[in-house]
Amino acid sequence: MSILLELKEDVEYSEDEFVEHLATKGVGYSEAVNVWNEFFDFVDKKLSRFIRTLYMSVYEGLEIEAVPPSVNDVKNTILTGGWIGTYKFYSDTLGHEVEIHIIPKVGTPYFVQMLNDISGLVNMLGYPAMKVVWLNTHGLSYVRDHVSYSGMLQQLTELLMAEGFPPVVSPREFICGDVIGHVNRSKTLKFLAEGTPFVVARRQEISYPKIPLMILAKFHATIENALLQFLNNIQSAENPELKPLEDMIIDRIKYHSYALTTDILGMLVDTACVADLESLEILDKAREQAGKSKWLKDIIDFYQSYICKKPLAFDLFEKWRQNIPVQPLPSSKVYELWLLSLFSEIFINKLQTFPLIKERDGGFEFDFNIAGIQYNVARSDWSKIFSKITRPPRPDYMLVNGGRRAVADAKYREPGRLNAEDIERMIAYIIDYSEPQDHEEIKGFLITLGETHLSSVIARTDTKPNIRIYHLTADPRQRNAALSKLEEVYNKIFM
Repeated sequence: MSILLELKEDVEYSEDEFVEHLATKGVGYSEAVNVWNEFFDFVDKKLSRFIRTLYMSVYEGLEIEAVPPSVNDVKNTILTGGWIGTYKFYSDTLGHEVEIHIIPKVGTPYFVQMLNDISGLVNMLGYPAMKVVWLNTHGLSYVRDHVSYSGMLQQLTELLMAEGFPPVVSPREFICGDVIGHVNRSKTLKFLAEGTPFVVARRQEISYPKIPLMILAKFHATIENALLQFLNNIQSAENPELKPLEDMIIDRIKYHSYALTTDILGMLVDTACVADLESLEILDKAREQAGKSKWLKDIIDFYQSYICKKPLAFDLFEKWRQNIPVQPLPSSKVYELWLLSLFSEIFINKLQTFPLIKERDGGFEFDFNIAGIQYNVARSDWSKIFSKITRPPRPDYMLVNGGRRAVADAKYREPGRLNAEDIERMIAYIIDYSEPQDHEEIKGFLITLGETHLSSVIARTDTKPNIRIYHLTADPRQRNAALSKLEEVYNKIFM
């Protein structure tokens, strides 16, 4: 038995507001006050600590803007923070668990729409886009590791199957009534001398390298089991905001299930799963059996890497599993990735080509040949000022076309919650990165939530070049309007 409370993301709740929530669940006033105190302690001593540790251990370097849940002792309030997830704590007062769902500020349907659009980017661009998405939503956690290994294993398996499994040719003697193959004369004469009309013949038999293919089968089964466990964690959280993640994991599982039902792997999987295939001697023997097959050797090397790698922060997740059943998502990164998916859609439609995605300078480059999107990249070769004294800054996006370059920054909040630091950062990005510097203006784009068709300009026109910050809203609650606004950004830079 448990009681479910839905609290809004990034909202500061007072004791009275929390007690009112509990009253709607049939909890009396005095009990509700005690539960508030238990929740206050849970956020202060456990949840806030977990999110901060998570940030430092798996999101380091990703510049997550989502604030962790926290308490204010002076005001006696709890800030839910910017992480979408499910949290549980045991209430001594109630004698059972209290389950907290953090509801996205834009609403569940629109948060799900953002994740679906992001998933569409993966479906369209494949494994490279998968790396972008899972790194920025799950950091360097074990969850991201399993998904990353899954995607790479699929690529290697497809390449191996396209090339064909390397045949192993070995001689075999058999007894038959007709002459087939090379006759073993001495053994045949012996049969004839005994009055038996049999022929002993030898011929080449073609088979496949057993140990390497057992490793391939076990690799697929191991990854499938890890993804099934993660899927179970997501489903047990019963959080509708995570449904798109559930669908993405199911797609991954389906591929591994398909691979394990192919004729050759299907015959080996049961034996492979209980066999010791991890010793150095077995792995070396597998490489020997793989012969000249580059892809099969790569799979063996990849498997060795997988079994030797201790998943980052796995112990942390296991320790907190009872309170945090599934890794929460930093909503600011989801918003960033959603805008990236829209920018990519615009670039693909305008340029009629798909991008080459590669890692670069801590972020990712979407190269459309004649244009590109730099996502979370710190380019020292483009930096005019910062690179001379320190590490260059990392704007969310740099939109590039030949000698033209402009920066854009996403803020997952309403325009009224922008502050001086946001503007200072944009000015730094523009002066450091935007090109051409000798043009009439250098510009940047500040993108926020907001259901109005807001578009304003902050400018300094007494300088050469002029400096302009274009502020626009792109909100998942108005997806078509958001896409139109971002298309205006494209046109303003490139047309």
